[in-house]
Amino acid sequence: MKFLTLLKKDLRESLIPGVLATLVFSGLSFFSMRSWARQGWHDYRIPQYEPWYGPEYGIFHRYPIGEIGGQLFAASLVLGTTLGLLHFGLPRLSRTWAFLLHRPVSRSTILGSKLLATVVAFGVSLGIPWSSAYAHIPQVRATLFPPNPQVFWEGWLFIGLGLMLYLCVAQCAVSHARWYTTRLCGPVFATILIVALFGIGTISAAFQLLFLGFAIFLVLLVTTFLNRDSNA
Repeated sequence: MKFLTLLKKDLRESLIPGVLATLVFSGLSFFSMRSWARQGWHDYRIPQYEPWYGPEYGIFHRYPIGEIGGQLFAASLVLGTTLGLLHFGLPRLSRTWAFLLHRPVSRSTILGSKLLATVVAFGVSLGIPWSSAYAHIPQVRATLFPPNPQVFWEGWLFIGLGLMLYLCVAQCAVSHARWYTTRLCGPVFATILIVALFGIGTISAAFQLLFLGFAIFLVLLVTTFLNRDSNA
């Protein structure tokens, strides 16, 4: 019962960032698809001309998935950073750690509530809108070229990157280390991992690397949070 009370509180705190992420991403993806639906001539182009062979005609089919994917990636990173600062950075700035940790529940319950609330926020705020946008992409222009199913999982990979960044921000917020020492290792490692993910050729390998980042930041966060001094 106490866990449900904490979960409701954390969900209320996550409501405004989640709603804003939903509105921004859904609005941008909607206008992107509307724009591509009206400018159908962008779907097929014949740009190839070779002066020594004469014109060479190429047929190209394009979807607005690139624009929508970029919007999802940005929204996921912003939401992860915002929720990490809200759940863990704000108590540090407002010096309310003692109030947060002296509740009649275990620290693992407090941490579990925040993590579950974040997963729910990402799933509802970005997961559902992304799945809906992907389902409507073939309707932008009815042709014989459906979008690659791998694109759907790439979108969820972007959402996972936002969750990983949330763990990174949370770990930095609860850490006692100085910014110029080991505390800076988390953001640097997260940046390197995100860049590396874009260079991996297969989606399965990308998810394996993402899960590795999850495991590292989750272990660091749990260890730091459970051993944190409530007065620091």
